[in-house]
Amino acid sequence: MKYKHGLSQYRLNYAKGYAQGFLETINKIEFMFQLSDQGLIDEEIAEGYISRNIDELDRNWEYFKGYLEQRDDMR
Repeated sequence: MKYKHGLSQYRLNYAKGYAQGFLETINKIEFMFQLSDQGLIDEEIAEGYISRNIDELDRNWEYFKGYLEQRDDMR
């Protein structure tokens, strides 16, 4: 596998996949916010759902940062 700048196409594809996952989670949060804002879903249900998704984003972000830091070691 070809490496340049501490990266490979595999690592770039992996990073893009994580970015897509972040966007999907943010879209879920926004959708639930809109449902709650319009009174279509109970606020407590929306709050729990939004909180769980924010926690998931936090966990994934920490893992992703660790993945990027590994790249620095490959230079």
